[in-house]
Amino acid sequence: MSDIVEDRLMVVFATEGTGHYEAEIGSTTTVTEFVEIAVTKTGIEGLIEVYVEDAEEPLGHDAVLIEHLSVEFAPLHVAKPGKIATTVRYQGRHVEHPFRPSATIAKVTKWAVSQLASTEDPIDFQLKHDGHVLPPDSHLGQVARGEKSIVLDLVFKVKPQG
Repeated sequence: MSDIVEDRLMVVFATEGTGHYEAEIGSTTTVTEFVEIAVTKTGIEGLIEVYVEDAEEPLGHDAVLIEHLSVEFAPLHVAKPGKIATTVRYQGRHVEHPFRPSATIAKVTKWAVSQLASTEDPIDFQLKHDGHVLPPDSHLGQVARGEKSIVLDLVFKVKPQG
């Protein structure tokens, strides 16, 4: 009789508006099994999708989760189905686009600059929500707090004068 030892890995995942959690998964853990772990840890109910950061589509429920993890650290995202209708305002104009909850604020900023200030460098801009600057590595689903629509403002970064 042989003992089979399964490799275990700690992953970090974010949920819409509630923060980050850690979970231990095995080398054969499917997305469906991970969803069960996420529900136990967070108390989220209903249909749930799992995303890799900045992905356009959720992972299939039969997929083996470890096969979709990045070599570089990036949290997974657990969210209710659907995209977030995102409106970005800038100098009296606005544009709209649906993004997944796993979209980084950097991705949304780059898109918004390409639509509203195409001759400018995205590095010179940031997004605000309700007057608060959003860190570029934060995620739209967390900012929207589970809502499926959000309004953001595109603003120039304040540059120190020296």
